[in-house]
Amino acid sequence: MSDRAFQDRLNEESLWVRTAGAAPEFPALAGDADCDVAVIGAGLLGLSTALSLAEAGASVIVLEAGEPGWGSGGRNGGQVNPGLKIDPNETIRHFGEARGGRLVDFAGGVAEETFDTIRRLGIDCDASQKGWLQLAHTSRALAPLQRRAQEWQARGVAVEVLSASRLSEITGSEAYFGGILHPSGGGVHPLKLVRGLAEAAVARGAAVHGRSPVVRIVAKGGRPVLETPQGRVRAERVLVATNAYTGGQVPRLERDLLPVSTFQVASEPLPPHLAGSILPSGHHVSDTHRSLYYFRKDRDGRFLIGGRGAYKARGVEGAYAELRRVAGRIFPALAQVRWEHRWGGMVGVTEDHLPHIGEPVPGVLAAVGFNGRGLALGVALGPHLARYLAGGPERDMPLPVRPLAPIRFHGIKVAALPLAAGIYGLLDRLDGGRIA
Repeated sequence: MSDRAFQDRLNEESLWVRTAGAAPEFPALAGDADCDVAVIGAGLLGLSTALSLAEAGASVIVLEAGEPGWGSGGRNGGQVNPGLKIDPNETIRHFGEARGGRLVDFAGGVAEETFDTIRRLGIDCDASQKGWLQLAHTSRALAPLQRRAQEWQARGVAVEVLSASRLSEITGSEAYFGGILHPSGGGVHPLKLVRGLAEAAVARGAAVHGRSPVVRIVAKGGRPVLETPQGRVRAERVLVATNAYTGGQVPRLERDLLPVSTFQVASEPLPPHLAGSILPSGHHVSDTHRSLYYFRKDRDGRFLIGGRGAYKARGVEGAYAELRRVAGRIFPALAQVRWEHRWGGMVGVTEDHLPHIGEPVPGVLAAVGFNGRGLALGVALGPHLARYLAGGPERDMPLPVRPLAPIRFHGIKVAALPLAAGIYGLLDRLDGGRIA
């Protein structure tokens, strides 16, 4: 779905890469090996699943084409958000009261589950749980947020509705018209988190191999065999956890989602007087633009903002410049700061805005399409996938395991993504508001 050289260039100036410290060594697979479960993809979901399998005593091998965290797990904005892309009532309408209700309760708790996992494993990843703000970029966008808060409140989650004046106090910006606060949300250094999960999995007996792309999956003797340039893994079961970076090894899976580009920029560490006036309580934010913006500060007081990216090299500079411009509209004092880091990557999006779990070929389970919510969902879903892969019943899964259905006209829709991003940007500007 994405050109590897282009993605490598996008990550060269990443804040996370530059501040994570030396990468642990995860050697490439060499020779043949057998295991209970093989995991393709050393991101948050793959490593969380591998960790849980190893803790339960299963033999597990993780194969990663780059290094752990090369994909979206180490490129994202570090926002630990509860919930799904769709709201609770819509989730229940989609799945029914029983299963939908269980899924809503699971999704509402994924942020807490993620922070609990970080604490349990002692992972040093700059974790901070100050709450997540969702902000309305126009007055018309406020009512849907208020309904969302009411739906969560009805399920016992203390989501708070905030007025524009209250938001101005706690964010330092007058750009928004109101919003809601999810108290369980927070932030992490995502690449440190991925590496911490990888080291924890290895410490419990899992094998994690970097620079080991799976070039082919074949069936031999009724078992899947994963072939890499330097070795092979024969497994009882396989989990594909590559999401937006899914390649052609399982073509049916690649056609189940759309790869959406998102970019980020980060400032220099802000001087104390400026850092104290921007998001002074440590919240992180996303807003209601169609091409939404998301932003926060990191541990060292840098301001990070992300939003619509580019799909080809010729659009990169313009996308980064737009993020810097928007940051200055939200917080005018940022117009004078230096921007020291910039990077981007892909998000796996499904047409129904729900994650999909299915078995595209016998013995191979896949979980894709986290729609920009993959950090907390990936960490929290891992233990459930591990139990299912070890023989647990499907009814205990938060999400159903269903046949994967390729998106109709997938190739045309992928080709149209840059055009769609431009149209969304135009519609956002036509909405008015204070950021356009």
